[in-house]
Amino acid sequence: MRDEASQLPVALICRRCGSDVVANSAQYDVFEGMHYVCFHYEFEHAGDPDVECEAGGCPAAGIALSSLSMRVNGCDISQAGNTVVPAILALRQLGCVVTIEGETTVARLRDAVFRADDPVAALGLVKLAETRHPWSASDAEIDEILREFGLNG
Repeated sequence: MRDEASQLPVALICRRCGSDVVANSAQYDVFEGMHYVCFHYEFEHAGDPDVECEAGGCPAAGIALSSLSMRVNGCDISQAGNTVVPAILALRQLGCVVTIEGETTVARLRDAVFRADDPVAALGLVKLAETRHPWSASDAEIDEILREFGLNG
């Protein structure tokens, strides 16, 4: 949003909490001049704010889930034959349909398709796409990581 007279960007301020609206600024008007979370708690959420409600995308949905560092604390795992079945089960738990096509593991989730040499690698691709969007690395990131890990050849 820009000030018509000066053409300078106008700060979008949430009318509920008073903070800048940045991440979801494109939806500022849809959420009546608020952050999505503020809008949700103002108009959609009933009851305890820390208990997930019926509205899709409720911010309280993941509160009961510990952070990643707590969920994997103490885990010491290496890719081996005993990780194949758990990887397929994990892919299914994430909602993927898993098939083996020739020597390729294929995991499908709605319009997304992940192909890999084995189920553990397919699970890794799903988590890569979940964690990084877009998943690919920029030229600068590639150069930095190649240097950091001595992979320049």
